[in-house]
Amino acid sequence: MSDLKIEVFTSPTCPHCPSAVRATREVLNENPELKRRIEWREMNTVKPNARRKARSHGIRGVPTIILTNTKTGETAGITGTPGKKRYLEVIYETIGEKPPDTKEGKKEDKSNESSFVDRYLHLFE
Repeated sequence: MSDLKIEVFTSPTCPHCPSAVRATREVLNENPELKRRIEWREMNTVKPNARRKARSHGIRGVPTIILTNTKTGETAGITGTPGKKRYLEVIYETIGEKPPDTKEGKKEDKSNESSFVDRYLHLFE
């Protein structure tokens, strides 16, 4: 049994969704200790089951990533495509662990650190 379930909600017409799927694959491939503990899948919202699940999470836009701790049921969500550092922080936080320290001198990936939606979402509240 995995410690964490990641569901990446996507749509075939979404131009940003492939980057969220790619980010998930990359984070897991670059962190084999996590890959063994995490089960993930893409949830295509065109399919009725995925659409129902998206509604149950209150998702109104894609890509959205839902992380669920399989032991506690705690969930976290990310709208858009997160940068690798942020993605790892949310993964470890949802598992209930502290992320390992980054090596000094290592340049951190700041690409997509916060998505366009996250930056402007407050305008619609």
